[in-house]
Amino acid sequence: MRLWVTRTVPAAHETAARLAALGHTPLVAPLLVVRPLPLTGPVPDHAALAFTGRNAVVLWSAHDPDRSRPVYCVGDATADAARAAGYTDVHSASGDVRDLAALIRPDAPGPILAPGPARPAADLAALVGPNTPVHTLAVYETVEADDPAPVAFDGVLFHSPRAAAAFAHRHAGTAPGRLAFAMSPAVAAPLKALGFSGVRIAARPDEQALIDTLDAQTLGKPPRPV
Repeated sequence: MRLWVTRTVPAAHETAARLAALGHTPLVAPLLVVRPLPLTGPVPDHAALAFTGRNAVVLWSAHDPDRSRPVYCVGDATADAARAAGYTDVHSASGDVRDLAALIRPDAPGPILAPGPARPAADLAALVGPNTPVHTLAVYETVEADDPAPVAFDGVLFHSPRAAAAFAHRHAGTAPGRLAFAMSPAVAAPLKALGFSGVRIAARPDEQALIDTLDAQTLGKPPRPV
């Protein structure tokens, strides 16, 4: 299949390589662009870090000389990025932000600093609860890209609710007759009324599960409810 890869670079190129290895034709055209934000004011005191994505790891690690603090990551790819950045005590929730909160809640040392996007998809501090303070710090923002949609494609891969919302805003007219592949129900939600021939949702919120939805055995089945 000709598959539009909508996630930000450089991660989009990693996804494209995985798709190409499976015999698909990847079309990299990110719907969002990451813009680093300057750090202003003092950084809150913290005993541990929490990351909801790889962009946060890359941008925060450039400012952080201490690699010894415990690091809690939303998923395995984010955890791998943290280890690659030199952090030595890394824990993965292997899921979504709710799983991350559940990982932090029992025994993580507080307070926790959560560098991340200016507009996070979920309130990690509220999910963790009052017993472990979580301080958010905006280190980047994502803005909609101006690039046009690929000329010809069969399906679209969506890794985040923001990317799905950007598609709905700018490219909704290209949905009819195509398939959408979403990493979670939250990612699929902005897509449900756009006229896709099917919206397929990964069984788990990770890229391997998303790619599993491309299997030929799944393409003839009705999409999961959105």
